[in-house]
Amino acid sequence: MAPISLDAMEDVHVHDKEKVVPPGRIRFIASRIQFIASRIIFARIKIYKLKCNILFILLSVVLVLGIIYSVNNNNEQEEDFSHIKLTAHDSEEYGEKSMVSRTFLSSDIDSPFYVGCTVPDTSQRRANASLVVLARNSEVLDVVKSMKSMERHFNQWYNYPWVFLNDEPFDDTFKETVKKYTTSEIEFGTIAASEWNFKEEDADLIAESIANQGDRQILYGNLESYHKMCRFYSMSFYKHELVKKREWYWRVEPNVEFYCDLTYDPFVEMEKRGKKYGFTVMIGELYYTVPGLFRETRAFLKKSKLKVGNAWNLFVDTSKYTSSKGKKYNGSNKREILQEIEDELTLKRFLQMRKKKDSNVEEFDRDLIKKLFQDSMKLPLLSEDRMDQEEYNLCHFWSNFEIAKTEIFTSPEYQAYFEHLDASGGFFRERWGDAPVHLLAVGMLLNLEDIHYFRDIGYKHSVLAHCPANAPPQQLPYEESDRYIFSGKNRKEPKPDKPRARGVGCRCKCPPKHREIEDSGSSCIRDWAKITANNFRKPEIVDVDFWEKRIEDLLDDFLATGGELGTNELARSMFDN
Repeated sequence: MAPISLDAMEDVHVHDKEKVVPPGRIRFIASRIQFIASRIIFARIKIYKLKCNILFILLSVVLVLGIIYSVNNNNEQEEDFSHIKLTAHDSEEYGEKSMVSRTFLSSDIDSPFYVGCTVPDTSQRRANASLVVLARNSEVLDVVKSMKSMERHFNQWYNYPWVFLNDEPFDDTFKETVKKYTTSEIEFGTIAASEWNFKEEDADLIAESIANQGDRQILYGNLESYHKMCRFYSMSFYKHELVKKREWYWRVEPNVEFYCDLTYDPFVEMEKRGKKYGFTVMIGELYYTVPGLFRETRAFLKKSKLKVGNAWNLFVDTSKYTSSKGKKYNGSNKREILQEIEDELTLKRFLQMRKKKDSNVEEFDRDLIKKLFQDSMKLPLLSEDRMDQEEYNLCHFWSNFEIAKTEIFTSPEYQAYFEHLDASGGFFRERWGDAPVHLLAVGMLLNLEDIHYFRDIGYKHSVLAHCPANAPPQQLPYEESDRYIFSGKNRKEPKPDKPRARGVGCRCKCPPKHREIEDSGSSCIRDWAKITANNFRKPEIVDVDFWEKRIEDLLDDFLATGGELGTNELARSMFDN
């Protein structure tokens, strides 16, 4: 059976919407069935008390079925909500409670490779790729958990090799154990001490910095091994001979779960579409782990004169104003900035008013008077992370899941970037994770067209999980590969979740009481949906010099025609009209 196309997917949604009977109508029909059935029952009882026992039983069954039908449809009312069209651009209107998970995200920049299931094409060529795991000997049980999930949901059909890396040699127990869970090739590698450890001459400073982070209770900040791991994944991971010899890697962490079947080859599909980096979770970073990272990144860009790709806009907030003569405004959009300009000019005129009386102050706009006193006592705004009117918005791809082209990180540009970061000492002075380092590099080196959101891959790491709904038009029965390590074993397969409109998954089985990360306030998928949408337009740049002069002229006209200072609402009227 051929996979359904994206165009067909859109058509299916349209037809579904036309054919679906509204829940209210269904409940009305069910209630009428109950009413009619009950009238017939009571009539039969009255007329044929003794002769109609069988008919009474049959009609009672009809009544019960009608009730069950009504209840079932009432319970499915939440599912019917999925037929309401909620686009990615409704996030501002609906706020944090908008159901991003109920939205079908698709654009010319990025769309799902397939919607629902397809028959795995095990005869097609394989990409030059591997599944890479960084683990300790003591983590063997967590590694087995990840392998079992990966093999069951994907690798039983495509048999990509596994690569295991460790900062010390793997013991025989680890090696023999992991070999039991795959029929694919397995390679074991040891990380050189020079690639894992910090410089010995910095030992005292490193110990002090890490202890300080522990005192401040920065997450994982007091674990030297965690700092080393983040630095390794940022620097030497791609240099290891077992990784760099292949064009692609899929990073797999110990103790992760996959919830959906992936019946196509993601490496081959990325090659076909010119993609270079794939993710499945995008969330915000903790600011106190990376307070100086963006400052160093901007310093590198200034030094290297590297021209960033348009993916940079996904991770960076740019001030929406220009100014050539001084005053900076903090508004994040044109409406806010024009209101700030008007407030400043109004206060300036009030302060210039000669022979002011107490009555003038009492009659003047109290909010502006309050603002005047507050501003006079404020210290200058200092932002460690803002440079050249840009600052890091803290969004990052969760790098514990990555499907990426190795050349991104082996490139001279990335290596120069890492060397700059490493020389700053931020990997131990602060707790820089490899995730924000990777994403800032991706923002610099790639365009949005190079990135793919694997929304159809259900994934859990730690306590956070992404699990998509199953696609209604394309769910196929599960069939094991002949090479599957557990093929033929007596094993009960969990029943997949019921498909839902706008779903993209294949045979997904989400955990009980699943809380979808897409709908969380910490998720950055709204930003991804907004910036990759076909109708996305860059925010309008506000020419502050022009608008200061324009609003000043309007204020003069307002006062000249009898307007009272402090009652002017010039900026608001521009947008209300």
